[in-house]
Amino acid sequence: MGTTLPRENLPEEIYKKFKALNKEQVSQVLDFIEFLKLKGKKGLRRNPLIEFITADADPEMTLDAVRQQLSGIKGNLADTIIKGREERV
Repeated sequence: MGTTLPRENLPEEIYKKFKALNKEQVSQVLDFIEFLKLKGKKGLRRNPLIEFITADADPEMTLDAVRQQLSGIKGNLADTIIKGREERV
């Protein structure tokens, strides 16, 4: 993926690649651009959770896949959290 392009061809190459993306991928690219803009601002505090998610997140994971994984959990999330808290006390 580390393609090195002459500076004058870079916008055209980015545009070509961008046009080939589907709607969800375009949305992810735009979100990533916003992330890069925010990250570059001076004085911006780093958020360890966002850094963890960004580093370890699977870009192929969809909301439907997450829902499918969560649907296999028995009971409801609130009860599971309450039970976990009680076990720690």
